[in-house]
Amino acid sequence: MDNLVTRYRLKYLVALVIMLLVLTMTTGLTLYLLEQQKQVARVINVAGMQRMLSQKAALHLEYVIIMREHNVTADRQALNNALQLMQANHDFLLLRDGEQYKHLNAELYQWYFAQPGDLDKQLRQYVALLSGVANQPNLDQIQEIHTRSQLLLQDLDHAVLLFEQFTNEKLEKLRNLQLLMWLLGLALLLAEIKWIFFPMERSITSAIDRLQQTRLKAEHANQSRAMFLARASHELRTPLQAVLGYLHLYQESQRDSYLAQANKAAQQLKALIASVEDYNRLSDEQQPELNCHPARLTDTLGQPVATYRLLAREKGLDFSYHFSSHTEKIFACDHERLSWVIGQLLDNAVKFTEQGTVRLSARVEPVNPEEDELNWRFYCEVEDSGPGFNVAQIKASASGTSPDGHHYQGLQLGLARCNLLLAIMSGELTFLPCEPHGTKASLSLPLKRLPEPEPVSGLARHKVLLVEDNQLNAKIIEKMLDNMELTSIHASHGGQAIEVLAHQSFDVILMDLNMPIMDGFKAIKEIRQTLMLSTPILVLTANTSEQAIKSAVQLGATDYLFKPVEKGALERALHKILTLSDAT
Repeated sequence: MDNLVTRYRLKYLVALVIMLLVLTMTTGLTLYLLEQQKQVARVINVAGMQRMLSQKAALHLEYVIIMREHNVTADRQALNNALQLMQANHDFLLLRDGEQYKHLNAELYQWYFAQPGDLDKQLRQYVALLSGVANQPNLDQIQEIHTRSQLLLQDLDHAVLLFEQFTNEKLEKLRNLQLLMWLLGLALLLAEIKWIFFPMERSITSAIDRLQQTRLKAEHANQSRAMFLARASHELRTPLQAVLGYLHLYQESQRDSYLAQANKAAQQLKALIASVEDYNRLSDEQQPELNCHPARLTDTLGQPVATYRLLAREKGLDFSYHFSSHTEKIFACDHERLSWVIGQLLDNAVKFTEQGTVRLSARVEPVNPEEDELNWRFYCEVEDSGPGFNVAQIKASASGTSPDGHHYQGLQLGLARCNLLLAIMSGELTFLPCEPHGTKASLSLPLKRLPEPEPVSGLARHKVLLVEDNQLNAKIIEKMLDNMELTSIHASHGGQAIEVLAHQSFDVILMDLNMPIMDGFKAIKEIRQTLMLSTPILVLTANTSEQAIKSAVQLGATDYLFKPVEKGALERALHKILTLSDAT
């Protein structure tokens, strides 16, 4: 937006500067034209005055000659004034500007200094004649003076005509120049309209349209987020209900199997929480990043089964599942997202089946058992006896909504997110109708089989500093560390951790990011820059923001895990960090 305003301001200033220059030039030319008109009027006036002065001087001289025996002082003075003014006007008309005459063109120059006019010589002789006769009046010279004044009058008339023609030509050129300037200003104005104001108008209109679209997108996003939060609150209760239900059954019967089912339902709850992060990434038009790690497929499949098995039982549905023996093996993939996808398929099956059955079957097969033992393919089918899908419903569900406007999928991401995740994992998802009614959802994706992991060892002799403000989380992590035979000290915030590190040394630091007094970001900075310690720092945080993790790593964090932290993941991360630390 700032760049847009700057661009418009620059264009507007350019247009104003151009118009200001044109206006200044036009105004200057107009003032110059007025000055020239004033000068022209004076020249014509002086040239016309010469005609009158030539006759006036002759009349005064005749009166002096006729009345020479009387007192004619006043007439002599008037004659002298007329002659002086006539000479001054003549000098003005012949004013020179360097080598050129200021008020004469070629024709006037010819008329003043060459035959047949030779006006300059005639006028000087005429002035000399009148001056001489005035000093020695003689009646016989009156006729000569009269004749000369008439001839001079004719030549002066022609000079006035030439001056008028010359000045008119100059004024016509100036008027044409003024007209040209007006046309130039008009052309510049039209050019500004075409290349500045019209593009600016289109750009502003386009910007307004973009802002309008952005506003509509923002409103839609706000509505979607509000609906998402409402649906999330509802859907998170499904695995939570399973957790509470199995815990209640465990309290009544003390059967460990119920506790295991509660744990699987909790894992499904974790997968649903992870889908919230995917929703945020999809809202920001970012592609979710896969978190591939080794795990047993039976554990991955058991999470959604534990959740929806209890829900199906409450609805009176016949829920069954079958896993092939190979699912007990360890495979590398994004197990949390795969669990979520299967959970969504079970969610649809249980949700839309009012009576009948819901069946889940899963198997893994090697792609080429004779040549390659690592590449396998996972197949999973969820079949129900519900009303079934039609084509319109499947397409609508792939975009997250049903044809009637209701949302099918639990967290409003639905099959759109399922298809996206499976596409990232190079998987496929198809739907087939069942007879006489119902739906079969089939998915497949490639997997990498991994060997059985060797037990993690070599952690017992290390010392850990745990920086965690939540006391319950701290106790759980301390228990995990104790089970790994690691010695740990707990600090409630970053400031307390800095005080402990100033006096004790540790092999690794487990650092939370969001804490009171001093958060993890400032604590990591203090450890690296003030204490100058190179102790490995493993971030344990519920803040899944990409920017937050990036900032922590830039400040000096070694690695990170997202909460809730599992013992196996924590053990593997510590083993990796401490092994590298010991090697260096």
